[in-house]
Amino acid sequence: MRTPFTMDSAGFLTLLDALERRFNNVTAAASLSFAGIDGDLHPVVQPACAGEEDCADRDESADFAQSAGAEDSAQPEPAAPCPGARCDSELRSPASTPLSCDFHGRTGAFHDEVFDPQLVELASSAFGSTCWASLMCVASLGLDAALVECARQFLTHTSIIVRQKGLAVWLYDLINDATMAMLLGQTSPRMPVTIRPMSQVQISRWLHGSGVKRFGSQQQRAADRAEYGNQAHRLAAYCMLRWGAPTASSAQIATMLLTNPGIGMCMLREDPNVRAQGACTDTRYRRVVEYLRSLHAQADLDYARALKIGDVPWLSPDGHAAVTIAADRRYLYDANRLVHAYRALWDRATADPAQLLMAVEETRTLPGEPLWENPVYLRDLADSLMGSALSDDLTMGFQQRDCERFDRGVRTLEHMSDQVRAMNVLMLPIMAIDECEPDWNAVAACGYKARTTQWRAFCDRCDDLATVVLAQLQGQGEGFHVLAAASLLKQSLPEYCELALPLFEQEIERLAAREQDAADASAGVEGHEREGGAVHVDMAA
Repeated sequence: MRTPFTMDSAGFLTLLDALERRFNNVTAAASLSFAGIDGDLHPVVQPACAGEEDCADRDESADFAQSAGAEDSAQPEPAAPCPGARCDSELRSPASTPLSCDFHGRTGAFHDEVFDPQLVELASSAFGSTCWASLMCVASLGLDAALVECARQFLTHTSIIVRQKGLAVWLYDLINDATMAMLLGQTSPRMPVTIRPMSQVQISRWLHGSGVKRFGSQQQRAADRAEYGNQAHRLAAYCMLRWGAPTASSAQIATMLLTNPGIGMCMLREDPNVRAQGACTDTRYRRVVEYLRSLHAQADLDYARALKIGDVPWLSPDGHAAVTIAADRRYLYDANRLVHAYRALWDRATADPAQLLMAVEETRTLPGEPLWENPVYLRDLADSLMGSALSDDLTMGFQQRDCERFDRGVRTLEHMSDQVRAMNVLMLPIMAIDECEPDWNAVAACGYKARTTQWRAFCDRCDDLATVVLAQLQGQGEGFHVLAAASLLKQSLPEYCELALPLFEQEIERLAAREQDAADASAGVEGHEREGGAVHVDMAA
């Protein structure tokens, strides 16, 4: 069964046009400023000319030195320059305005004194919290003509493709480019230079250098290719939630893009325009999607039976909001059953969930295990409770029978369950982000390798929480879980809070009305007692 959907390409283009206009205005002003009007200019000499000791980032210099003798000779990488790159010999910037490439992070982490706030908002609204949004902001500083041209060409190319073929085609093409880069082991020339935090010197080397080492060390290039794929799928999930319809299809496709990228990419092929471009017509993946739907239906029936017999955690209505108490109980029930199911299967041989799904896709062979002994369902449930990255310790620890890793995953799930028990599922993303978000000022003082590690870990956590919201908050009003998940992929916690606040306001109004009814009832009883007492006195007289 196919998953029909449509995407609002016109709405995306409206936002893209506004972004392009703002970008042109900001870069025009920046070019005037950096032409010498506002201060002296100081050339930044490239290490290729002055030696590695002049590199501003000592950590990366060490990475290059360590990898120089360890470069693989198996598969060469393209040395094609970034579109629009020029062979300028120096990168010029005012000494009073340090270039910060640490756009990465949600609004509170942006360097507002450097980036234009309106441009930041437009870029993150269009591309979420991805390297394409940071490309717009870093390029807007106008410190390198080649970087400005890269950003401008990306906007132009995106606008042309979306206008002619639709938003789904552009997203599919982006994911396909990232996938091919991973398969071929070659850095794509379309991968933005802002794939990780960099110094001015590193950006200059990337744009104006030659050879594969301009993209970083061997280890950096491999990590960047993987991150390119992650961010392409993250962007597709964000756009699906923001401009996709209907709500159910958008949520399902976005969830797959975050937890099972291969299937999510296949689901994008249901768009007629994508198929018209010659995309693969193989539809066997629909068997996997349908099988997962059947597992979810079985799980709902199992939970209904548990409710009937009272085998579900009890939560006090006074301590949990009525709008989330049902979701809270389901979360705690599933989390508890998941851990018990894994422990019950620990000493038994179990199949790899990926291999089982492959058999479903290729031969229609359905696993015969009961629901709570089915590795496919257990993995899918773990993703819905914790997200794909956070659940790895639990699921891979079980699959590899690694006690230490499995116990670490159990502790993480128990911690999240404690947060749900103490508050509710609606508050879980707020508490989890507050716990895991690094001190961006402290991060800015670290080396670029540490910045990259912390930034990518934070992005993965936001993806995980978006997945949890999509799975656990479907009953909070039409489209709420879609909008809330999109705000988390955008890494905008204030936006998430604005969405959640009306639900809490409804709960406050409900509690106030209940207290008022109780007060009115109490007043009525007291009045009746007083009236009865007066009658008794008159009769006695």
